[in-house]
Amino acid sequence: MITAYVTQKSSDVRFSKTVIKWQKRPIGGGDGKCCNIVVDTTQKFQTHMGFGGAFTEATLAAVSVLPEAKRKEVIDAYFSENGLRYNLARIPMHSTDFGTRPRVYIEDGDAELKTFDVSWDNARFDFYKECRAVSGGFFTLLSTWSPPAFMKSNNELQHGGKLLDGYKDAWANYYCKFIEAMNERGIKIDALTVQNEPEAVQRWESCIYTAEEEGEFIRDHLYPALVAHGLDDTKIVLWDHNRDGVVRRVLSSFAVDGVRDLVWGIGYHWYCSEKYDNLSAVHAICPDKAMFLTECCVELAHDSTTGKQSYAGVWEHGERYAKQIINDFNNYSQGWIDWNMCLDETGGPTYVSNFCEAPIMIDKNTGEIMYMSSYYYIGHFSKFIDVGALRVFCGNDCPKQLYSVAYVNPDGNKIVVIENTSSLRREIILTVDGEATKFVIRPHAIMTLVIDDER
Repeated sequence: MITAYVTQKSSDVRFSKTVIKWQKRPIGGGDGKCCNIVVDTTQKFQTHMGFGGAFTEATLAAVSVLPEAKRKEVIDAYFSENGLRYNLARIPMHSTDFGTRPRVYIEDGDAELKTFDVSWDNARFDFYKECRAVSGGFFTLLSTWSPPAFMKSNNELQHGGKLLDGYKDAWANYYCKFIEAMNERGIKIDALTVQNEPEAVQRWESCIYTAEEEGEFIRDHLYPALVAHGLDDTKIVLWDHNRDGVVRRVLSSFAVDGVRDLVWGIGYHWYCSEKYDNLSAVHAICPDKAMFLTECCVELAHDSTTGKQSYAGVWEHGERYAKQIINDFNNYSQGWIDWNMCLDETGGPTYVSNFCEAPIMIDKNTGEIMYMSSYYYIGHFSKFIDVGALRVFCGNDCPKQLYSVAYVNPDGNKIVVIENTSSLRREIILTVDGEATKFVIRPHAIMTLVIDDER
Protein backbone atom coordinates (compact mmCIF):
# COMPACT_ATOMS: atom_id res chain seq x y z
CA MET A 1 0.00 0.00 0.00
CA ILE A 2 1.12 3.57 -0.69
CA THR A 3 -0.02 6.30 1.70
CA ALA A 4 0.47 9.75 0.19
CA TYR A 5 0.72 13.03 2.11
CA VAL A 6 0.34 16.25 0.10
CA THR A 7 0.89 19.96 0.75
CA GLN A 8 0.08 22.46 -1.99
CA LYS A 9 -0.06 26.16 -2.70
CA SER A 10 -3.31 28.09 -3.19
CA SER A 11 -5.24 25.80 -0.87
CA ASP A 12 -5.51 24.75 2.76
CA VAL A 13 -4.05 21.34 1.94
CA ARG A 14 -1.29 20.55 4.47
CA PHE A 15 -0.15 16.93 4.87
CA SER A 16 -3.43 15.80 3.31
CA LYS A 17 -3.62 12.00 3.41
CA THR A 18 -4.74 9.69 0.61
CA VAL A 19 -4.06 6.15 -0.62
CA ILE A 20 -2.52 5.19 -3.97
CA LYS A 21 -2.88 1.63 -5.23
CA TRP A 22 -0.34 -0.37 -7.18
CA GLN A 23 -1.40 -1.16 -10.75
CA LYS A 24 -1.96 -4.83 -11.62
CA ARG A 25 -0.92 -4.39 -15.24
CA PRO A 26 2.02 -2.71 -17.01
CA ILE A 27 1.75 1.06 -17.29
CA GLY A 28 2.53 2.73 -20.56
CA GLY A 29 4.07 6.14 -20.96
CA GLY A 30 0.99 7.49 -22.71
CA ASP A 31 1.74 10.52 -24.87
CA GLY A 32 5.25 10.95 -23.46
CA LYS A 33 4.21 13.70 -21.09
CA CYS A 34 4.44 11.52 -17.97
CA CYS A 35 7.37 11.84 -15.60
CA ASN A 36 9.04 8.53 -14.78
CA ILE A 37 10.48 8.10 -11.27
CA VAL A 38 12.34 4.86 -10.59
CA VAL A 39 13.35 3.66 -7.11
CA ASP A 40 15.74 0.74 -6.62
CA THR A 41 16.12 -0.14 -2.96
CA THR A 42 19.01 -2.53 -3.61
CA GLN A 43 21.25 0.48 -4.29
CA LYS A 44 21.96 1.97 -0.86
CA PHE A 45 23.87 5.13 0.06
CA GLN A 46 24.27 7.31 3.19
CA THR A 47 22.59 6.95 6.57
CA HIS A 48 20.18 9.68 7.65
CA MET A 49 21.04 11.69 10.80
CA GLY A 50 17.86 13.76 11.09
CA PHE A 51 16.68 17.38 11.14
CA GLY A 52 16.98 20.24 13.60
CA GLY A 53 17.49 23.92 14.28
CA ALA A 54 19.63 26.41 16.18
CA PHE A 55 18.93 27.58 19.73
CA THR A 56 19.58 31.28 19.15
CA GLU A 57 18.80 34.18 21.48
CA ALA A 58 16.32 35.37 18.84
CA THR A 59 14.38 32.10 18.90
CA LEU A 60 14.15 32.27 22.68
CA ALA A 61 13.03 35.92 22.53
CA ALA A 62 10.32 35.15 19.98
CA VAL A 63 8.92 32.24 22.00
CA SER A 64 9.17 34.07 25.34
CA VAL A 65 6.29 36.45 24.52
CA LEU A 66 3.85 33.52 24.32
CA PRO A 67 1.60 32.25 27.10
CA GLU A 68 2.32 28.73 28.30
CA ALA A 69 -0.19 26.95 26.02
CA LYS A 70 1.10 28.63 22.87
CA ARG A 71 4.71 28.12 23.91
CA LYS A 72 3.93 24.40 24.23
CA GLU A 73 2.32 24.47 20.77
CA VAL A 74 5.53 25.78 19.22
CA ILE A 75 7.74 23.29 21.08
CA ASP A 76 5.47 20.41 20.09
CA ALA A 77 5.34 21.66 16.50
CA TYR A 78 9.09 21.20 16.24
CA PHE A 79 10.01 18.39 18.60
CA SER A 80 7.10 16.05 19.23
CA GLU A 81 6.24 12.88 17.28
CA ASN A 82 3.28 14.77 15.81
CA GLY A 83 5.49 17.71 14.85
CA LEU A 84 8.69 17.88 12.82
CA ARG A 85 10.48 15.40 15.11
CA TYR A 86 13.63 17.52 15.32
CA ASN A 87 16.55 15.60 16.84
CA LEU A 88 19.52 17.78 15.84
CA ALA A 89 20.44 20.96 17.72
CA ARG A 90 22.99 23.70 17.15
CA ILE A 91 24.05 25.82 20.12
CA PRO A 92 25.96 29.04 19.42
CA MET A 93 28.67 29.80 22.01
CA HIS A 94 27.92 33.31 23.34
CA SER A 95 26.42 35.91 21.00
CA THR A 96 25.56 35.99 17.29
CA ASP A 97 23.85 38.50 15.02
CA PHE A 98 20.50 37.07 16.18
CA GLY A 99 20.52 38.52 19.66
CA THR A 100 20.12 41.82 21.45
CA ARG A 101 23.81 42.72 21.71
CA PRO A 102 27.31 41.23 21.37
CA ARG A 103 28.74 39.68 24.53
CA VAL A 104 30.98 36.86 25.73
CA TYR A 105 31.47 34.73 28.86
CA ILE A 106 34.59 36.40 30.32
CA GLU A 107 35.74 39.85 31.28
CA ASP A 108 37.91 41.74 28.82
CA GLY A 109 41.56 40.67 28.94
CA ASP A 110 40.98 37.52 31.01
CA ALA A 111 43.20 35.08 29.11
CA GLU A 112 43.26 32.71 32.09
CA LEU A 113 39.43 32.44 31.94
CA LYS A 114 39.10 33.06 35.68
CA THR A 115 35.91 35.07 35.14
CA PHE A 116 34.30 32.51 32.82
CA ASP A 117 30.54 32.56 33.49
CA VAL A 118 27.68 31.52 31.20
CA SER A 119 24.89 32.42 33.62
CA TRP A 120 23.58 35.33 31.53
CA ASP A 121 22.70 32.68 28.92
CA ASN A 122 20.92 30.26 31.26
CA ALA A 123 17.45 30.95 29.87
CA ARG A 124 18.58 29.74 26.45
CA PHE A 125 20.00 26.54 27.89
CA ASP A 126 16.81 25.94 29.90
CA PHE A 127 14.79 26.35 26.70
CA TYR A 128 17.03 23.78 25.00
CA LYS A 129 16.34 21.30 27.81
CA GLU A 130 12.61 21.99 27.64
CA CYS A 131 12.63 21.16 23.92
CA ARG A 132 14.87 18.14 24.37
CA ALA A 133 12.44 16.64 26.89
CA VAL A 134 9.73 16.66 24.22
CA SER A 135 12.04 15.32 21.53
CA GLY A 136 13.49 12.51 23.62
CA GLY A 137 17.08 13.40 22.78
CA PHE A 138 19.37 15.52 20.63
CA PHE A 139 22.62 15.27 18.73
CA THR A 140 24.04 18.69 19.64
CA LEU A 141 26.52 20.74 17.63
CA LEU A 142 28.42 23.67 19.17
CA SER A 143 29.47 26.60 16.94
CA THR A 144 31.02 29.97 17.65
CA TRP A 145 30.98 33.27 15.75
CA SER A 146 34.01 35.00 17.30
CA PRO A 147 36.59 34.75 20.06
CA PRO A 148 36.55 37.59 22.63
CA ALA A 149 37.73 40.88 21.12
CA PHE A 150 41.06 41.08 22.99
CA MET A 151 42.09 37.71 21.49
CA LYS A 152 41.76 39.03 17.93
CA SER A 153 43.90 41.06 15.55
CA ASN A 154 41.24 43.77 15.11
CA ASN A 155 40.27 43.91 18.82
CA GLU A 156 36.58 43.55 17.84
CA LEU A 157 34.02 40.78 17.97
CA GLN A 158 32.75 41.95 14.59
CA HIS A 159 34.29 42.61 11.16
CA GLY A 160 36.43 39.50 10.82
CA GLY A 161 39.90 39.80 12.22
CA LYS A 162 42.05 36.82 13.18
CA LEU A 163 42.73 34.87 16.34
CA LEU A 164 46.11 36.00 17.66
CA ASP A 165 48.80 33.32 18.10
CA GLY A 166 49.24 34.12 21.77
CA TYR A 167 45.60 33.33 22.58
CA LYS A 168 45.08 30.10 20.63
CA ASP A 169 45.46 27.90 23.70
CA ALA A 170 43.21 30.20 25.74
CA TRP A 171 40.54 30.09 23.04
CA ALA A 172 40.73 26.28 22.83
CA ASN A 173 40.30 26.12 26.62
CA TYR A 174 37.31 28.49 26.33
CA TYR A 175 35.59 25.82 24.23
CA CYS A 176 36.33 23.25 26.91
CA LYS A 177 35.07 25.49 29.70
CA PHE A 178 31.82 25.93 27.80
CA ILE A 179 31.39 22.19 27.21
CA GLU A 180 32.03 21.58 30.91
CA ALA A 181 29.47 24.26 31.82
CA MET A 182 26.95 22.50 29.59
CA ASN A 183 27.76 19.15 31.21
CA GLU A 184 26.99 20.71 34.60
CA ARG A 185 23.57 21.71 33.22
CA GLY A 186 22.86 18.25 31.86
CA ILE A 187 23.59 19.18 28.24
CA LYS A 188 25.89 16.92 26.22
CA ILE A 189 27.83 18.59 23.40
CA ASP A 190 28.34 15.87 20.80
CA ALA A 191 30.31 17.82 18.21
CA LEU A 192 31.77 21.27 17.55
CA THR A 193 32.93 23.44 14.70
CA VAL A 194 35.99 25.68 14.88
CA GLN A 195 34.34 28.80 13.46
CA ASN A 196 31.04 29.77 11.88
CA GLU A 197 31.72 30.95 8.31
CA PRO A 198 35.51 31.23 8.64
CA GLU A 199 35.95 33.04 5.32
CA ALA A 200 33.33 35.76 5.89
CA VAL A 201 34.05 39.25 7.22
CA GLN A 202 30.68 40.24 8.70
CA ARG A 203 29.36 43.35 10.38
CA TRP A 204 28.40 41.00 13.22
CA GLU A 205 30.55 38.50 15.15
CA SER A 206 33.06 36.87 12.79
CA CYS A 207 36.65 35.65 12.59
CA ILE A 208 38.80 34.56 9.66
CA TYR A 209 40.70 31.28 9.39
CA THR A 210 42.43 30.01 6.29
CA ALA A 211 42.06 26.28 5.64
CA GLU A 212 45.59 25.72 6.91
CA GLU A 213 44.96 27.84 10.03
CA GLU A 214 41.81 25.90 10.83
CA GLY A 215 43.66 22.62 10.44
CA GLU A 216 46.59 23.75 12.58
CA PHE A 217 44.27 25.11 15.27
CA ILE A 218 42.49 21.74 15.44
CA ARG A 219 45.74 19.76 15.58
CA ASP A 220 47.88 21.97 17.81
CA HIS A 221 45.38 23.62 20.15
CA LEU A 222 41.75 22.45 20.08
CA TYR A 223 42.21 18.68 20.11
CA PRO A 224 45.00 18.78 22.76
CA ALA A 225 42.74 20.95 24.95
CA LEU A 226 39.84 18.51 24.56
CA VAL A 227 42.14 15.66 25.57
CA ALA A 228 43.51 17.57 28.57
CA HIS A 229 39.95 18.26 29.79
CA GLY A 230 38.82 14.67 29.22
CA LEU A 231 36.48 15.80 26.44
CA ASP A 232 38.10 14.03 23.49
CA ASP A 233 34.83 12.18 22.76
CA THR A 234 33.58 15.54 21.38
CA LYS A 235 33.57 15.22 17.61
CA ILE A 236 35.24 17.90 15.45
CA VAL A 237 33.44 19.21 12.38
CA LEU A 238 35.33 21.10 9.67
CA TRP A 239 34.30 24.16 7.62
CA ASP A 240 30.78 25.32 8.73
CA HIS A 241 30.53 27.59 5.68
CA ASN A 242 29.05 27.58 2.17
CA ARG A 243 28.94 24.48 0.00
CA ASP A 244 30.58 26.32 -2.93
CA GLY A 245 33.93 26.31 -1.09
CA VAL A 246 33.69 22.96 0.66
CA VAL A 247 35.84 20.90 -1.73
CA ARG A 248 38.74 23.36 -1.66
CA ARG A 249 38.49 23.69 2.10
CA VAL A 250 38.49 19.97 2.80
CA LEU A 251 41.45 19.33 0.50
CA SER A 252 43.48 22.18 2.00
CA SER A 253 42.70 21.48 5.65
CA PHE A 254 43.33 17.75 5.22
CA ALA A 255 46.70 18.59 3.66
CA VAL A 256 47.79 19.71 7.14
CA ASP A 257 49.54 16.68 8.58
CA GLY A 258 47.40 14.72 11.05
CA VAL A 259 44.20 16.76 10.69
CA ARG A 260 42.21 14.26 8.65
CA ASP A 261 42.34 11.72 11.47
CA LEU A 262 41.06 14.28 14.01
CA VAL A 263 38.07 15.45 11.98
CA TRP A 264 34.82 13.50 12.30
CA GLY A 265 32.62 15.42 9.88
CA ILE A 266 32.09 18.22 7.39
CA GLY A 267 29.52 20.98 7.95
CA TYR A 268 28.28 23.33 5.24
CA HIS A 269 25.74 26.14 4.62
CA TRP A 270 23.47 26.68 1.63
CA TYR A 271 24.17 30.39 0.95
CA CYS A 272 25.51 31.90 -2.28
CA SER A 273 25.41 28.82 -4.52
CA GLU A 274 23.57 25.67 -5.50
CA LYS A 275 26.64 23.56 -6.27
CA TYR A 276 25.14 20.37 -4.90
CA ASP A 277 27.63 18.14 -6.70
CA ASN A 278 30.37 19.58 -4.49
CA LEU A 279 28.97 17.37 -1.76
CA SER A 280 29.41 14.26 -3.89
CA ALA A 281 32.98 15.37 -4.54
CA VAL A 282 33.60 15.67 -0.78
CA HIS A 283 32.09 12.22 -0.26
CA ALA A 284 34.49 10.84 -2.87
CA ILE A 285 37.43 12.52 -1.10
CA CYS A 286 36.50 11.32 2.40
CA PRO A 287 33.63 8.80 2.39
CA ASP A 288 34.40 7.98 6.03
CA LYS A 289 33.41 11.47 7.23
CA ALA A 290 29.92 12.56 8.24
CA MET A 291 28.55 15.43 6.13
CA PHE A 292 25.52 17.56 6.94
CA LEU A 293 24.08 21.06 6.58
CA THR A 294 24.74 23.20 9.65
CA GLU A 295 22.88 26.40 8.70
CA CYS A 296 20.38 27.81 6.22
CA CYS A 297 17.73 30.50 6.20
CA VAL A 298 15.89 32.88 3.90
CA GLU A 299 17.25 36.41 4.29
CA LEU A 300 14.52 39.03 4.09
CA ALA A 301 16.57 42.14 3.36
CA HIS A 302 18.57 40.47 0.59
CA ASP A 303 18.56 36.88 -0.56
CA SER A 304 22.17 35.78 -1.03
CA THR A 305 21.25 32.98 -3.44
CA THR A 306 18.73 34.70 -5.72
CA GLY A 307 20.03 38.24 -5.31
CA LYS A 308 16.45 39.50 -4.88
CA GLN A 309 14.60 41.39 -2.19
CA SER A 310 12.43 39.10 -0.12
CA TYR A 311 9.73 39.16 2.54
CA ALA A 312 8.16 36.70 4.96
CA GLY A 313 5.43 34.32 3.83
CA VAL A 314 6.46 33.67 0.22
CA TRP A 315 5.46 30.13 -0.84
CA GLU A 316 8.63 29.77 -2.87
CA HIS A 317 10.67 29.90 0.32
CA GLY A 318 9.32 26.48 1.28
CA GLU A 319 9.96 25.22 -2.24
CA ARG A 320 13.55 26.39 -1.93
CA TYR A 321 14.00 24.34 1.23
CA ALA A 322 12.69 21.16 -0.37
CA LYS A 323 14.66 21.62 -3.58
CA GLN A 324 17.89 22.07 -1.66
CA ILE A 325 17.17 19.24 0.76
CA ILE A 326 16.46 16.83 -2.09
CA ASN A 327 19.53 17.84 -4.08
CA ASP A 328 21.80 17.77 -1.04
CA PHE A 329 20.51 14.39 0.10
CA ASN A 330 20.98 13.01 -3.41
CA ASN A 331 24.61 14.12 -3.07
CA TYR A 332 25.36 12.33 0.23
CA SER A 333 24.33 14.90 2.81
CA GLN A 334 23.18 13.11 5.97
CA GLY A 335 21.27 15.74 7.92
CA TRP A 336 19.86 19.25 8.01
CA ILE A 337 20.11 21.90 10.74
CA ASP A 338 18.09 25.06 10.06
CA TRP A 339 19.05 28.45 11.55
CA ASN A 340 16.52 30.33 13.74
CA MET A 341 13.53 28.13 14.55
CA CYS A 342 11.38 31.13 15.49
CA LEU A 343 11.57 34.86 14.83
CA ASP A 344 9.25 37.78 15.48
CA GLU A 345 7.03 39.38 12.84
CA THR A 346 9.89 41.63 11.64
CA GLY A 347 12.36 38.76 11.15
CA GLY A 348 14.28 39.50 14.35
CA PRO A 349 15.37 40.32 16.94
CA THR A 350 18.77 40.98 15.42
CA TYR A 351 20.99 43.77 16.69
CA VAL A 352 22.44 44.37 13.19
CA SER A 353 19.09 44.36 11.32
CA ASN A 354 19.98 41.13 9.51
CA PHE A 355 16.31 40.21 9.17
CA CYS A 356 15.39 36.68 8.15
CA GLU A 357 12.44 34.32 7.91
CA ALA A 358 12.06 31.32 10.21
CA PRO A 359 9.69 28.40 9.61
CA ILE A 360 7.62 29.72 12.52
CA MET A 361 7.13 33.48 12.94
CA ILE A 362 5.55 34.92 16.10
CA ASP A 363 3.90 38.34 16.32
CA LYS A 364 5.23 39.82 19.56
CA ASN A 365 2.30 42.25 19.73
CA THR A 366 -0.59 39.80 19.28
CA GLY A 367 1.01 36.44 20.10
CA GLU A 368 -0.09 35.01 16.74
CA ILE A 369 1.88 31.93 15.64
CA MET A 370 2.45 31.93 11.88
CA TYR A 371 3.56 28.77 10.10
CA MET A 372 5.55 29.54 6.97
CA SER A 373 5.59 27.27 3.91
CA SER A 374 9.09 26.14 4.91
CA TYR A 375 7.65 24.55 8.05
CA TYR A 376 5.45 22.25 5.98
CA TYR A 377 8.08 21.54 3.35
CA ILE A 378 10.64 20.52 5.99
CA GLY A 379 7.98 18.31 7.53
CA HIS A 380 7.56 16.33 4.33
CA PHE A 381 11.02 14.95 5.07
CA SER A 382 11.46 15.09 8.85
CA LYS A 383 8.07 13.59 9.74
CA PHE A 384 8.62 10.52 7.58
CA ILE A 385 12.34 9.78 7.13
CA ASP A 386 13.56 8.16 10.33
CA VAL A 387 17.00 8.52 11.89
CA GLY A 388 19.05 5.60 10.59
CA ALA A 389 17.19 5.40 7.27
CA LEU A 390 19.26 4.64 4.18
CA ARG A 391 19.01 6.70 1.03
CA VAL A 392 18.35 4.49 -1.98
CA PHE A 393 18.52 5.06 -5.71
CA CYS A 394 15.84 7.42 -7.04
CA GLY A 395 16.17 8.50 -10.67
CA ASN A 396 13.76 10.47 -12.80
CA ASP A 397 13.42 11.84 -16.33
CA CYS A 398 11.28 14.75 -15.19
CA PRO A 399 11.62 18.44 -16.08
CA LYS A 400 13.99 20.56 -14.00
CA GLN A 401 11.16 21.80 -11.80
CA LEU A 402 10.38 18.35 -10.41
CA TYR A 403 12.66 16.77 -7.79
CA SER A 404 12.65 13.44 -5.96
CA VAL A 405 14.55 11.46 -3.33
CA ALA A 406 13.96 8.07 -1.68
CA TYR A 407 14.86 6.32 1.60
CA VAL A 408 14.26 3.00 3.33
CA ASN A 409 13.48 3.40 7.02
CA PRO A 410 14.84 0.99 9.65
CA ASP A 411 11.34 -0.58 9.87
CA GLY A 412 11.47 -1.40 6.15
CA ASN A 413 9.00 1.24 4.96
CA LYS A 414 10.06 3.06 1.81
CA ILE A 415 9.78 6.86 1.69
CA VAL A 416 9.68 8.81 -1.58
CA VAL A 417 9.46 12.63 -1.55
CA ILE A 418 8.48 14.41 -4.77
CA GLU A 419 8.38 18.18 -5.24
CA ASN A 420 6.77 20.03 -8.14
CA THR A 421 7.85 23.69 -8.28
CA SER A 422 6.23 24.34 -11.66
CA SER A 423 2.80 25.84 -12.40
CA LEU A 424 1.87 22.67 -14.31
CA ARG A 425 0.05 19.54 -13.18
CA ARG A 426 2.41 16.57 -13.65
CA GLU A 427 1.51 12.92 -14.25
CA ILE A 428 3.93 10.59 -12.52
CA ILE A 429 4.72 6.96 -13.25
CA LEU A 430 6.45 5.62 -10.14
CA THR A 431 8.28 2.29 -10.27
CA VAL A 432 9.62 0.86 -7.01
CA ASP A 433 11.62 -2.36 -7.23
CA GLY A 434 9.79 -3.33 -10.42
CA GLU A 435 6.22 -2.51 -9.33
CA ALA A 436 4.54 0.56 -10.76
CA THR A 437 1.67 2.98 -10.27
CA LYS A 438 0.47 6.22 -11.81
CA PHE A 439 -0.75 9.40 -10.15
CA VAL A 440 -0.74 13.20 -10.41
CA ILE A 441 1.16 15.85 -8.48
CA ARG A 442 -0.43 19.27 -8.59
CA PRO A 443 1.35 22.60 -9.33
CA HIS A 444 3.54 24.01 -6.55
CA ALA A 445 3.04 20.95 -4.38
CA ILE A 446 5.10 18.48 -2.40
CA MET A 447 4.17 14.84 -1.86
CA THR A 448 5.57 12.23 0.52
CA LEU A 449 4.81 8.59 -0.24
CA VAL A 450 5.04 6.00 2.55
CA ILE A 451 5.26 2.52 0.99
CA ASP A 452 4.89 -0.53 3.20
CA ASP A 453 5.41 -4.15 2.17
CA GLU A 454 1.73 -5.08 2.12
CA ARG A 455 0.79 -4.94 -1.56
